[in-house]
Formats: sequence, C-alpha cells, structure tokens
Amino acid sequence: MKTILIPTDGSAAADKALDLALDLAQCKGAKIKLFHVLLRDKEPDELLRLPGVAADKPVLSELQELLSEPATDWSPQQIMDNPDRPLRPSSNALLTAVGNDILSRASSRAEARGVVVDVLEIADDRAAPAIVKAAADLKADTIVMGMRGLGQIEEVTFGSVSQEVCRLAGCTCITVH
Repeated sequence: MKTILIPTDGSAAADKALDLALDLAQCKGAKIKLFHVLLRDKEPDELLRLPGVAADKPVLSELQELLSEPATDWSPQQIMDNPDRPLRPSSNALLTAVGNDILSRASSRAEARGVVVDVLEIADDRAAPAIVKAAADLKADTIVMGMRGLGQIEEVTFGSVSQEVCRLAGCTCITVH
C-alpha cells in the first residue's frame, strides 16, 4: 500500500473513511490523495447541513438565498426522469467553494495527525466514474471511502457509489460503514 485515494463528500461516513485511511497511511507510510466530486445533485439545504459550510459566510449567504427562491416547477414525471437534478441548482462557484471547504477540512485533519496530503483534487462528473478515473490517473493502489455518503435515497434506487467504484476500480477498495 503506497498511495491511498480518499474520495470525500463531507459526510459522516466519509469522515470515518478518512480516519481509517489516515491510520493505514501512518502504518504503511503511504501517500494520501484527497478527492472530491462536485455535489451537483444536492439541494441547498443538504449542503447547509455539511459540517463547516455555515462558517463560510459567502457560501452560507448564497445557500440561504437559493433556499428563498421558488423551486423549479417540474411535473412528477420530470422529477422521476431527472432524479439527480436538484430543484434549486447551485452555481459552479458555490459547489467548488463547498468542495474546497470539504477538502481543506479533510487535509487539516490529516495534517493534525502528522500525515502529509499529496494531492487535493476536485472533479465535476458522475461520482463513481470520476473516482475510478482519479485512482488510475493518480496511480492509487487503494481507495478508502465511506459506504453511505450524502446520497442515501439515490442508493436505495440506483445502487451506491461505493458499490460501483468497487466493481469498476482496478485497485483495492475499502468501504467503511
């Protein structure tokens, strides 16, 4: 185990995965690479519940503004046809700011434990394929990720991101409950 990719969405499960990955990195002397996929499918209220988001005043202000706007007026069929599209979509800048905050907090936790983070990267794609691609591009031999992130409803309907990553990745995958 030389290079560990840790995809994080800021969820409690992702934080548990980070803790395990940091333990492994300390034991094995492995490099850590943190990775985040923009949370395009999340509603503003879901983003507000992420730890640390409320501390970032511009992000907090924009999320509160989005919540005050009327939701997209879609028919039930349109909602079923677009399950990953939020009714109040966030801007690229906002999602990137949230992603940077998530990565910054994860990096700070690693550094507090004496583990150096080698890479901080953000992608804008479907989560599972982006994670698998990042693992290959960054030459990670292990992926450590949470079993249940922010998309628990989608998981029941479509299967989880962690299941898809385990199926597609060409390296060892560790999922944390």
